[in-house]
Amino acid sequence: MKMRQHISLDGVWKFCPAFVELEANQKFMDPEFEPADTGTATPHGQDIVWIAPDFDDTGWLDVNVPGSWNVEVPDLWSYEGHGWYRRTVRVPEDWTERRVLFHSDGANYRAVVYVDGVEAGSHDGGYVPFDIPIDHLLRPGENHTVAISVENLPKADRVPGGMFDWWNHGGLYRSVKLTATDRSFVENVVVVTEPGRGNAEVTVTATLRADGDGSGFQVTTALNDSGSAPVAQASGEPSFSDGSAEVELTLSVADARLWSPDEPNLYELVVDLIDQDSGTVRDRWIHRIGIRSVVIDGTRLLLNGEPFMVKGVNHYEDSPDVGRSVDLPLSRKDIALVKSIGGNTLRCHFPNSPEMYDLCDEMGVFFVSELPLYQWGRPAVNYAAPEALDVAKEQLTEMIDQQRNHPCILMWSVSNECMCTPRQDDEEHRKLAKMTADGNIELVKLARQTDPTRAVVEVANTWPDDPVLEHTDILAINMYAGASTPHIDTLGDLATTSKTRLQTLREAHPNKPILIAEFGGWAIRGLMTDYFPGEPYQAELLRTYWEAFMEEEDVVGGILWTFADSDVHRRFEWVYEYRVSYGLYDIERRPKQGADMMRRLWTKD
Repeated sequence: MKMRQHISLDGVWKFCPAFVELEANQKFMDPEFEPADTGTATPHGQDIVWIAPDFDDTGWLDVNVPGSWNVEVPDLWSYEGHGWYRRTVRVPEDWTERRVLFHSDGANYRAVVYVDGVEAGSHDGGYVPFDIPIDHLLRPGENHTVAISVENLPKADRVPGGMFDWWNHGGLYRSVKLTATDRSFVENVVVVTEPGRGNAEVTVTATLRADGDGSGFQVTTALNDSGSAPVAQASGEPSFSDGSAEVELTLSVADARLWSPDEPNLYELVVDLIDQDSGTVRDRWIHRIGIRSVVIDGTRLLLNGEPFMVKGVNHYEDSPDVGRSVDLPLSRKDIALVKSIGGNTLRCHFPNSPEMYDLCDEMGVFFVSELPLYQWGRPAVNYAAPEALDVAKEQLTEMIDQQRNHPCILMWSVSNECMCTPRQDDEEHRKLAKMTADGNIELVKLARQTDPTRAVVEVANTWPDDPVLEHTDILAINMYAGASTPHIDTLGDLATTSKTRLQTLREAHPNKPILIAEFGGWAIRGLMTDYFPGEPYQAELLRTYWEAFMEEEDVVGGILWTFADSDVHRRFEWVYEYRVSYGLYDIERRPKQGADMMRRLWTKD
């Protein structure tokens, strides 16, 4: 039985930063180079030297993949631009006639993959996994040269756009591998769970591809407990048309163990595509799932039928040692710290690695998954390109398709702090705000259409007048109310202002739950002043905010900014410096007084 097979491409690759002079024109490296051709640039993606199998790359740098070039090459700590990777790969002989994909868990931002000098495909978007078919370029049993161009220049028509408040790590910063499957395979699976009053129901919708007419296939699905014993099974025969079929199967689960942050019970779901004539399993898809329901009931948020309060932190997947690459021990430690202070939810401005969602499933933490459409519509920093909307739609669909089967995904956020209301009262700004608001409304509708089982939000900072809030399921807002002076004695002003502002939001958009998606304040670890930016001041500010929020019946929780201090975009000095110190912990995960304050607030019940 041939199952899915993988060859990890993680490890040492050859690397060269392609500064503008090199990326635009490699002709001078051609043996037949003529000086008269110096000014003739080669089109992007048609480079004539570095993709060649016989190119001598011995002088290039050795770098680790996964790894961003900003970490792997200290001299490139702030580099944004093009970088090239090369390595030799041997494909097994038994991969003949198999479907083979180059898979990346994430490369920032645009990646173009070449095999033996031929372009296999490309992907745009820095935070979601992608596959590129390469079997048509392979000779199983032989060596192949894989060359990859990666480019992470901030551009207005990208998502995120010109600048943003996280470090823009570049390169192959997440894992890469080759994956081989049968040419008849399970293309996608969508899982919907419903606990119910009696048996729980799990609906499995599988999209299949067949090599041929698809006759004689059967689909089986099994739900296994933690000991790999089946607790429910179902099967069906797909009806193919043009090589594609969709099958919906329903599993009834008796005495289901529900998933929640307090009890993160998981099952293993297995979907097999079987050739009935031979009894051979042609392909197998496996994923851990959790059975749970999240429902909005008026202004309440219900988890498995019970009121649920979001106690969250904004958290960047960012390691002091490896940057944006996966640091599993640190990620596990971060989640454990969040749970130790009573937290139950994470939010991030961009999609995280697949490993992060697996950990959240396993350890019991919800995740507000957000498209990295950050402050779109702000002309001062070149974020106003209309073309970004089409890019955002593609990335949103990818994000939902790849994450939707994780029980930890609480809701979808289509953007953060977009300029949906005019910043100035003139025609240009009104037109820009309308474009931004209309685009966000389209994204909300697209998210709801793609996954009707989860709430959809847009995180607003121009509320209550933001017209997008009329279309979202929850009023997700960022709250930085401020006080009359940066001293503990005046924090009562902050509580009053918060309540007043929430009332205006409630009046503009009644009968919806309110989620405070961001709140918080700066603190320098070890500075013990009762005024800004001391630890005692931050701790008291957080207490004031949280207690004010909890007095509002329609507030379903808050997600403080932020879990740990982090570094911002290297082109963007955030008010004081390149490191933002809003964290409950510093960048080394050493606690500030705010961490203990939130533990007392979140665990006192």
